[in-house]
Amino acid sequence: MKKLLSTLLILALALALLSATAFAAGTPDFSNYSDADIKALYEAVREEMISRNLPLAQEVTLRDGKYIVGEDLLPGTYTLKCIQTEGDTYGDMYSSLGDAYSMFDDSLGSLMGSLGGMMSSISYAEVAILGDYGTVLKSFEMKTGDSVRISLSENTALQISDGTCVLIAD
Repeated sequence: MKKLLSTLLILALALALLSATAFAAGTPDFSNYSDADIKALYEAVREEMISRNLPLAQEVTLRDGKYIVGEDLLPGTYTLKCIQTEGDTYGDMYSSLGDAYSMFDDSLGSLMGSLGGMMSSISYAEVAILGDYGTVLKSFEMKTGDSVRISLSENTALQISDGTCVLIAD
């Protein structure tokens, strides 16, 4: 009996060392896995990450639109950073027109350039956290570079208007 127990202990130790050596070298070798095995493993890891409320991606770029928490985004705490507003786009357009007009009429070119600078300073991206039936639970006006910390919960939505933001997982 003692020999059998000793043999099993040695076998378990050898298997533990073999497993530790395989993972110590870095990423496991998935080349022997079939496509179906890889997909099944991915889904299992994804489901486990969701159950632990771990973000699937560290940063997500969100353009104009409505994003449902629990479907498009995971619940959790995030930093939302505005990276561009519609005013920035219009401002660049007016400034370019100002450069083109300045070849013909310097005062008109200067006026268009000033209008371009003004557009980026007066236009904001609008962000809203929506509850049931579209009720606005919280809203923000953000300029390029502004950031805010938000908590998103199940059965809510995040709506971005007139800009582009990056959602960064905490």
